Amino acid sequence: MGWGHIVRFGAARGAWRSCRAIASTAVNVACAALLAITPPRPDLLLRTARICLKLRRPRRAYDALAAVNAIDVRQIADPDRTAEQITNIAAVLCARRLRAEAKDVLRSAIALAPRAAAPRSALILLLEEDLRAAGGNISLEQWAELENLLRKSVIESPHLAAPRLALAACLEQEARYREAQTAPVRAVAPRLRMEAENLLREAVAEEPCGAAPHLALAEFLLENLRYAEAETVAAVAVQRCPTSVELRLVLARIQFQLLRLEAAAKTIEALLAIAPKNGWAWFEYGKILWNSFDRADSAFERAGDLSGNDGALLAGVAQRFLYDLDYEKAAKYYERLLNLHPNMWDNFVICRYYATCLKETARTQEAIDIISAALKSCRLAAKRAQGEGLELIKREEALLLSQAGRLDESFSALQSIRDVAAPTPRYDRAEYLPRTPERLQRLAEIVDSRDVFVLLQGPSFATFAARLHEFADFEFAIATLNSFPPVERELRRINRHADILLFTQPGSIRAWHPELVKFLARSPPNLVVANHYALSGLSEFGLSEREFVARHDKRLLLVHSDGPPLPSRPLHFENGPSVSWLIPLLLFARPRRIFLFGADGGSNPSFSKRPYFYYDDYDAAAEPQEFLNRPGMVSFKGLPRKLDEYNRRQHINAINGDRVIDFAFRSLEAYFGIQVPPIFNVCPHSVHRIFPRIDIDDALARLADGRARPAPERRAKRASN
Repeated sequence: MGWGHIVRFGAARGAWRSCRAIASTAVNVACAALLAITPPRPDLLLRTARICLKLRRPRRAYDALAAVNAIDVRQIADPDRTAEQITNIAAVLCARRLRAEAKDVLRSAIALAPRAAAPRSALILLLEEDLRAAGGNISLEQWAELENLLRKSVIESPHLAAPRLALAACLEQEARYREAQTAPVRAVAPRLRMEAENLLREAVAEEPCGAAPHLALAEFLLENLRYAEAETVAAVAVQRCPTSVELRLVLARIQFQLLRLEAAAKTIEALLAIAPKNGWAWFEYGKILWNSFDRADSAFERAGDLSGNDGALLAGVAQRFLYDLDYEKAAKYYERLLNLHPNMWDNFVICRYYATCLKETARTQEAIDIISAALKSCRLAAKRAQGEGLELIKREEALLLSQAGRLDESFSALQSIRDVAAPTPRYDRAEYLPRTPERLQRLAEIVDSRDVFVLLQGPSFATFAARLHEFADFEFAIATLNSFPPVERELRRINRHADILLFTQPGSIRAWHPELVKFLARSPPNLVVANHYALSGLSEFGLSEREFVARHDKRLLLVHSDGPPLPSRPLHFENGPSVSWLIPLLLFARPRRIFLFGADGGSNPSFSKRPYFYYDDYDAAAEPQEFLNRPGMVSFKGLPRKLDEYNRRQHINAINGDRVIDFAFRSLEAYFGIQVPPIFNVCPHSVHRIFPRIDIDDALARLADGRARPAPERRAKRASN
C-alpha cells in the first residue's frame, strides 16, 4: 500500500469522528487537570473559567466559579471587579443555554459585592424573562427573590424613576398572580397594589416631565378601573409630553372606557396627525367608530396593514372581523399572523378562530386539517398543565371538538374537567363578592321555582306592553338589564316591578343611578347583578365600588367576563351581548321556564320603530322623550345610516350571543348538572335561533296551560334541586 491510496468517503468520515472524540476527551481531561491544580485564588480561578469557556467547556467554567464562592470574601482584594468579571462569565453561560447555572453565578456575584449594579441587573433580567415565559405563574419564592432585588435597586438609586417603575410592575404582576390563588395567598394582593401605586406616584414626582412614569401610572389606574383618575393623569401627561404617542393612546383608551366617545375620537385624531402610521391608533379609532355606530372596517383594515410584525395587533384586528362575521377579512389577517409567526400554529385558540373563518368561506378541508392539528397541540399542552390552566385547556379541547361536529366527544371533554377540578366550585375568587353562594341562594329564593320573564328593549316589546293586562294574573319573576326604568314604567300598569337587574356597562349606571338607588331601597326582595366594569360608573357620583357594596351588600351579586364558566370560575361569562350573561346566570336559580320578550336582534319588520320599544314611530311628530337626555342614550333621529348600522350590529350580536349561550348551557350541565329549562323567545321574527320562537298568543296559551304551582310546592321543589 503506497501513499497514493485513496480512503473511501465513509471510512474518512468515521476516522474524522474518531479523531474528534479523542480530541474532546483530551480537552475534558485538560480542563479537569487545570481545575485540580489551580490554587484557591480568585484571579487564577476566574482565568481558569475563561480558559474553559474558550475551550467550549461552560460547565467546567461554572465549576471554577463555584470554587471562587468557597473563598472568604476578605481574601478578595477587589470584590466589585471580581463581581463584574463573574457577571461577564454568567452572560456566556446563559448564551450556552445554562440559565440555571448563570443565575447561581450571578447570585454569588451579588453576595460578593452587594452594592454592585451589574450582577443585580443581570439577574433581574433573567428572572423577568422566566416570569414572562411562565405567564406570571411562578412560585412565591421566585416572586420574593425578584421583589428583593428590585427593592435593592430602588435603595441604590433613590432619585431615579426607572427602578421604581420596575418594582411597581413586579408588584402589580404579583398581585394578579395572588388574586387567582386561595384566600391566604390572596390576602396580600391589596397591599401590593397599594405599594405599586405609591411607587408610581413617587416616580412621577421624581421625573415630572418624563413620559414613562405618567404612562405607567395611567395604565395602572386604567387596569384598576379608576377611569376618572386615570384620565386626569393621562391628560396632564399629554400636556407635558405632547409628542408622546403612547400617552395619547392610553388617554384615548381611558376615554373609550368612560364611553366619552367624542373626546376619545378627538384624542386619536390628534395622535394620527403626528403619527399617521401608528397601527394601534387606527385600531383604537376603529373601536371608537364601532361603538359610535359608524362603519369601522376601513380603520381596522388600516390597523392591520400597518401592523408589521406585531402579532398582538394582527390578532386583535382578525378578532374584530371575526366577531363582525366578516370571515374573509378575518381569515386574511389570521393567515398573515400565522405566516409571520409560524410558532402561532401551536396556539390552538388562534387556530380555532382561523378554522372558523375557513369553514364559513367554504375552505372546509383546510378547516378540518387545522382543527385536527390544533387538537393534537391542545392535548399535548394538557399533559403539561394543572389546576385552572388545565381546566382552560380542556375547555378549548371541547370547543375544538364542537367545531369539528363531534358534539358527544365535546361534552365528554367538558365533563372530564370535573375530574381535574376542585370538589366544589371556586366562589371564593377575588372577582366575586364574599359569600357568593348565599347570594346565589337569594337569587333562587327570588325566582322561587317560578317562570321568569326576561324583558329586553327590542321593538317587539311594544306588543307585550300593549297586551300587558293579559299577563296580570300569571305568577312570574321578572329580570331585565341596563336601561330598566322604561320597562318598569310599563310594568307599573299591572302593579309589578323588576326582581333582577343586570348591569354590564358603566354608562347604564350613570344614566339611571337615581332609579338604581330607589330599586335597591325597595322592601320586596330583589337583586342587582353587575360586573366590576359596570360599577366603575359609580365614581362619577363620588362613590367607590367598596362603598356601594357596603351599603347594598345583601342585594348584590358580582359576575365576571372571560368565560365561559369553569368549576374554578363558575360565574365567569364570555364577552357578548348582555343577554348572553343573563340567561345562563338565571339557570343557577332553577327557574321553571323562561320567556324572552323584546329579543328582536335588530329591526322589526312589523314596526317602523326605533331600536327601543319606548321610542315613538319614525313618522310620529311627538317630542323626544325625557330619557333621551340621559347619558349614553342615542335617539338616531335624522341619522338613518347610524340606525342601519345599529340594526346590523344587533343582528351580529344576536348570532354571537346564541353561540355564547349554547356553550355556556353545555358547560353548566357538564360541570354542575344544571339542566336547561324550557326557554321561549316571544318574537316570531327574532334573529335569535337558539330558542323556539313563538308569538304572544302562544305564550299566553302556554302560561294558561301550565299555571305555576302554589308557593309551598315551589319551595319543596327548590329544596330538592
